Amino acid sequence: MAYATKADLAAYLGVSEADLPPDADRLLERASELIDYVTMDRADAEAHADTLRRATCAQAEMWISEGEDVAIRGPIRSFSLGKWSVTYGDGRQSGGDRQPELAPRARQALALAGLLYRGVGAR
Repeated sequence: MAYATKADLAAYLGVSEADLPPDADRLLERASELIDYVTMDRADAEAHADTLRRATCAQAEMWISEGEDVAIRGPIRSFSLGKWSVTYGDGRQSGGDRQPELAPRARQALALAGLLYRGVGAR
């Protein structure tokens, strides 16, 4: 079950539900799956409801804006070893900014709530 609804996403984006893409429910479900993955399923749905909703909406926002391809195909499309070259899923070469798997706003919300791994012994 998704951590956010279409109404939540519309409010987050400042648009009407009618302006959302037709696959908004699917994007919210996939975003929730990614949030579970990056938090290692440690988030308490009741205690962290607002954070999970915001992170899910932020992830869906990025996919609506930038495309979901990176999450589907993975961040690296090709690489070579001689003279080191990496092409990411978005087609950019190494050295440039590449689209992260987790949306920056989602990462920020989860990090501030202490839901992302911070290393051995981190509190």
